[in-house]
Amino acid sequence: MSKREIQVLELVADGKSNSDVSELLGISPKTVARHRERIMSKLNMHSTTELVKFAFRSGLISLKNP
Repeated sequence: MSKREIQVLELVADGKSNSDVSELLGISPKTVARHRERIMSKLNMHSTTELVKFAFRSGLISLKNP
C-alpha cells in the first residue's frame, strides 16, 4: 500500500467518514473513496469492518484507553 493509502486506512479504521478524512488530509471526498476502493481491492476485502479488523491486527491502530 502507498503511504497515502495507509493514512486513509488508519483514519477510516479510527471511525472517520470520507468527508472527515478528506478534510484532515486536504483531498477531495472522491479521492478518499478511490483510496478506500484500492485498499479494499488490494486486501481482497469487502467492508469497512474487515478493514478495521485488518488495521487492528496489523498494528496500524490499537485500543485506546479513555
